[in-house]
This record gives sequence, C-alpha cells and structure tokens, in this order.
Amino acid sequence: MSGGETVAGGAFRRYDAAAAELKRVWTHPRHRGEGLGSLVVRELEREALRRGCRRIYLTTGPRRPEAVRLYLASGYDPQSDVADRPAQCPLPFVKDLQLRM
Repeated sequence: MSGGETVAGGAFRRYDAAAAELKRVWTHPRHRGEGLGSLVVRELEREALRRGCRRIYLTTGPRRPEAVRLYLASGYDPQSDVADRPAQCPLPFVKDLQLRM
C-alpha cells in the first residue's frame, strides 16, 4: 500500500494436489519498475509452497511483454517460444518450486 492505496497484488488457486496457478498479478502503473511485481510473485510462491504446492503454472498474453519479462526473470520456464506466438495465443509458463526456492 502507498498512501492508503493498494499498488500491487495477485493470487493463486490450487490446480491439483501439488500445483497452483498464479492469477491476476498486477502493479499499479504509477508504481511499475519498483520491484513490486517480483515481490508479489515471490510471496505468492512462498505461500503456495507453504500450502504444499510444488509447481506453479501461469499464462499471460503476448501483448504483455512486461509480464513475460517478469516471469522469465522470476525463473519461470516458457512452455512455448515466447518470441514466436500469434497475438491472440496465451503464453504458458511453469516453475518447480522445490527446485528453485
């Protein structure tokens, strides 16, 4: 929060007994570039791991290059060529938590 305003957030939901999916990770436009997206992702991963998840899945859109950069920098493995996707196709990523946290 900054000045009483929420500036970043996200969530995860269980995918199955050992996996979760990151959902709706966001940072307010005025606060981008401050590392908040990375912080949100790390905290969501920690909580998912605490709850028994060992793998995180997510998808983002090809029109979100800032999200692609965030997930790559956070250790997520693209499940397709991020540079060679049609504009309407989602970009899937995965990360094994027990190997990298």
